[in-house]
Amino acid sequence: MIFPDNRRLFSISEMAHACGVSRTTLIRMEKDGFLKPYLIDPGSGYRYYDLQNVTAVGQYQRLQETGLSRKEIADLYYERVDSRKFLEEQRQKLSRLQRFLDEYELRHNHSKSFSFSFVTLPAVTCYCTDITARFPEEMATLSYLAHERCVAEGYQVIGSEPLFGIPEEQFPRMAYDGTELHSLICIPVVPGSGPEHKLRFFPASEAFTILGFGHFSIVSDLWDRLWAEFDEQGLEASGPARFIALVGPYAGAHYKPGDFCYECAVPIKDKKR
Repeated sequence: MIFPDNRRLFSISEMAHACGVSRTTLIRMEKDGFLKPYLIDPGSGYRYYDLQNVTAVGQYQRLQETGLSRKEIADLYYERVDSRKFLEEQRQKLSRLQRFLDEYELRHNHSKSFSFSFVTLPAVTCYCTDITARFPEEMATLSYLAHERCVAEGYQVIGSEPLFGIPEEQFPRMAYDGTELHSLICIPVVPGSGPEHKLRFFPASEAFTILGFGHFSIVSDLWDRLWAEFDEQGLEASGPARFIALVGPYAGAHYKPGDFCYECAVPIKDKKR
């Protein structure tokens, strides 16, 4: 068979070997709308690939390493998506991964230090309920009961996003000295999965945060440090502050009190690095 451009063509076996994948994987890529063989012989049905096909599979493997789904890879490669939306979604994923690594490093090192960071808080719809507590154990219990009630009422929770509390006071001390502390507990859920009247939408926002490790007793110090650094950098809040308790199922099976990470976050209007 003669080809006008005299390019070298490869059989599916040669293609699979060159790319380090199976023949089945190549066929699946084709069915997913990603890979189109240079030629399919109409008589035999044999597939033939050129060097551009080889490099396309290489790009596919590169994008796979970013955690994109097969459909996302195909849509991105053939520019079927809004690039601005895609970039924003990936930045949010990267921000969450970076925060998880920071948190895990603090736990791994059992560090009593803390770290500041600019992060992207994703847009979430939350099941919200008010709680009043005087001690950390009471706040933890009430948060658990709120989470339990959310599931019992039929909402589908988003496990990848931790619940957070919004203190009633803008500059919460959380001294846990017996004084009543009022907070709005917010549990991320799938929109439309339950009654709408208990839901509240929080738009995506840049935020300035502090991450700390240890016992409940460090929380007041975290808030003080956060607001001091917030003012030092001349930042302006765009929404209420959040207290994110990165504990329980968000942390791991074997963490004990004293081994928890906490994050205090304030949405901001203008990010300054």
